[in-house]
Amino acid sequence: METNPEWLSVIVEVIGNLGFPIFVAWFLLQRMENKLDELVKAIQDLNHVFNNTNR
Repeated sequence: METNPEWLSVIVEVIGNLGFPIFVAWFLLQRMENKLDELVKAIQDLNHVFNNTNR
């Protein structure tokens, strides 16, 4: 299979253009997931405190 230099440059350009945005999206989703996990835990703790004070 022969590789065409034009085709190779197109592939490199696509990876260059899409790779960075995909990485940024992944990074932000990871950060958001951690924040959401912390928020869920805080809400559960708050619910536990409210349930114990209403008894």
